[in-house]
Amino acid sequence: MKTFHSTFTFILALLAGTLLMGVTACKKSPETIGNGLISDDNVIGIYRTDTLQILSYSYLDTIGTMNVSYGLLGSMNDPVFGLSQAGFCTQLHLSSIGQHFGDNPVLDSLVMQLSLSDYYGDTLSWQTIHIYELTDSLSSSGEYKNYSVVSMNEAVDHANSFMFRPRPKTHSHIIGTDTVNHAVIRIPLSDQLGNYLLTLDSTAYKEPDLFKQYFPGLCLKCEPANGTGCINYISMTDNTNTLLKLYYHDAATPNKPMSYNFYITSADTYFNQISHDYSMGDAEFVSQLLEGSTELGQQKVYLQTMGGVRTKIMFPNLSQWADTLDGHHIVINGTDTLYDCHIVINEAKLILPAVTFDSTIFSAPKSLIVVGLYENDSTFILPDYYEGSSYFGGSFNTTTNRAFFRISEYMQDVILGNRPNCGISLGINGAAYNARRLILNGPDVEDNPMRVEISYSIVQE
Repeated sequence: MKTFHSTFTFILALLAGTLLMGVTACKKSPETIGNGLISDDNVIGIYRTDTLQILSYSYLDTIGTMNVSYGLLGSMNDPVFGLSQAGFCTQLHLSSIGQHFGDNPVLDSLVMQLSLSDYYGDTLSWQTIHIYELTDSLSSSGEYKNYSVVSMNEAVDHANSFMFRPRPKTHSHIIGTDTVNHAVIRIPLSDQLGNYLLTLDSTAYKEPDLFKQYFPGLCLKCEPANGTGCINYISMTDNTNTLLKLYYHDAATPNKPMSYNFYITSADTYFNQISHDYSMGDAEFVSQLLEGSTELGQQKVYLQTMGGVRTKIMFPNLSQWADTLDGHHIVINGTDTLYDCHIVINEAKLILPAVTFDSTIFSAPKSLIVVGLYENDSTFILPDYYEGSSYFGGSFNTTTNRAFFRISEYMQDVILGNRPNCGISLGINGAAYNARRLILNGPDVEDNPMRVEISYSIVQE
């Protein structure tokens, strides 16, 4: 680790009385933690610094993806992060129980329709989808993550390598006898699967749980896209627009078409299944993430959702910095006085500037998230979080091209020894159900680095 040059120099100068920084009256501020807790008579001064040493590096992440807000579907080639492929496995739910298709039902078609809520990337690229039948049931008590695998019959692709380009802005479709007033992806499925559902034992349609025993569900996957590609956000429980639709008629009445829907509900189990090939990424990214060159994180760090990438940020000399002020001579108004004193953090703001990026295709995430770390890398919620989002921060500002977090109480806890000084973990909010990414300046870049802007008081015991 690098030594804490700039802050250590600052402290030496402070103790010698040659660099007394802007002593002010104890003016209260809405951004100050601990107002009213310290007597004005005990405050030696209020100071500011942005030279606290920071160490940072990015690392690979995993995340739970079961029954999250959106199903993810598609593939994307990112010039920095490489190839990402997303799909999902899901159970299906009966739209009504006791269904009887008639004495001589004849299949017309079977269609998987997906409600398209949003996307990330380039929708002009063609995508190729495969849909396989699960051969093992999903569990409502399972812990499915982005890398989880389940048993399925990959010998039969019920989508027959269907190709599509998403149309997220097309909200009105007339497809056969159906009118769809929403952006959707419609995938024709095999007659083999349609006939299986049409001729299934009537017992299967008596209740949803019985149906899942006969038909465990489907898994949707996409091949690597030609071109940039995109990841599509599917509203899984939008039963108006996300459904498996079986079209049929009775042999005796061929001019009387009928249909039956299978839905996905909150009572069903589904999860996003995501893979990343980072070897196809930018050389600096590959070196830091795959080859262990963590020192590169001092120049640039990375964030990616979908069980992708998080960043660890550490303040190795935070406690020592505070300890250097205990029981030292401080010159105030020309008088050299021995004080037994300590640091009170009024405000500590972690500034996270982004590297310039292509906002048309790889737009910034709406917000970031940060948690504290224990020695075993388990996490805890920072105390500053409970002050509310307007105080805590995390929103990405597209005008200033940065985000910030206030971590004042966390830093005070570390100084007091109430929290371990193991650093914090930074990620993108909603990582299980969106496809965003972001590149940030590290703490050692010359222009607009990652930094902590600290306002603190020196207080007598």
